[in-house]
Amino acid sequence: MQDSNLLKNVPERKRLEVIQRYQILDTPRLAIEAANVGTWIIDEATKVFISSARVKELFGYEPHQELSFESALLHISDKHRAAVISGIEESFTQRKPYHMDFSITGINKASPRWVKAVGGYYYDPDEKLSHISGVMMDITLQKEKELRKNKLIGMVSHELKTPLTSLKAYVQMLNAWARKQKDAFVSGTLSKVEKQVKKMTSMINGFLSLAQVESGKIHLTLQDFDINALIREAIDEMLLLHPNAIITFQAEGHLILNGDRDKIDQVLINFLSNAIKYSPQGGVIEINTRLANHMIEVSVTDHGLGIARQDIEKLFDRYYRVENKQTEKIPGFGIGLYLCAEIISHHHGKIWVESEPGKGSTFFFTVPLKTT
Repeated sequence: MQDSNLLKNVPERKRLEVIQRYQILDTPRLAIEAANVGTWIIDEATKVFISSARVKELFGYEPHQELSFESALLHISDKHRAAVISGIEESFTQRKPYHMDFSITGINKASPRWVKAVGGYYYDPDEKLSHISGVMMDITLQKEKELRKNKLIGMVSHELKTPLTSLKAYVQMLNAWARKQKDAFVSGTLSKVEKQVKKMTSMINGFLSLAQVESGKIHLTLQDFDINALIREAIDEMLLLHPNAIITFQAEGHLILNGDRDKIDQVLINFLSNAIKYSPQGGVIEINTRLANHMIEVSVTDHGLGIARQDIEKLFDRYYRVENKQTEKIPGFGIGLYLCAEIISHHHGKIWVESEPGKGSTFFFTVPLKTT
């Protein structure tokens, strides 16, 4: 079991006292339970975990059986357990809302089921109680549909990638031949075809990455590399696709990280692509790197449409796109930033955006600097 300040040895008498105090306050529980939704509470001082009969049922327990927090963690799948613990600890320390989907295997070792847990931090000044409380619901059917859909997307994307790779090779060969023949028209046409192939390849790679993330099989191939050199490569690639774009780069020092070079490149390409899509013709895009508290910070700034506050909160959600008259003709599937957030999370970094409508946006991410 992972060490955590959530796991405390509380005397039985104290535990029962905490449970009794919360039961007095818990008047809405019956109404919530009627909707087949379970309720749960974690006391901040003692970390005592109080769960309703429905929550116990989701974990395979009978209503009269005790379900401690440590026991609940043992039933959460290995790939989700650390994230569950981290999310609850953040909710306590940062007073943040708690929202997580995870899979569990009940006490009877039945087939895994998926649950959604939603909660928030609360303080009762009268009772002097601070706690996280929330609800839990079964989302197994919904999640299984999503997993089947993502598996299909992954299979189709994989099948499309093979002929597209061959097509790209043939186009490059023909383009090389056309340049030797000094046929400017054919060479120019093939260059445009190659750009479209690159766009299609990028879209397919995005869907493949989505399928990996949703199945919990995202894999990092770690190596040491200079992020400034990678950014220069990403800029060159974007300028091939968008020769009229204006991109400036301000680099700080020699910044080495240990990470997945291809996946960090995917984040950079997504940031740059979005900056170009949402900027006016001839608008300058600025990239900066700097070192802050042993973290490499990368920022991409545009001076385009900007993003409303209500959209910023959902921008990194899966399939979310800003919908308004200005963006309705801009293509996209709403998975790029979601994938970026997952990639940066797997690198133990952070991702966020600062924006103001009509004045542009700055997208940031941080990743740990490699230490010797």
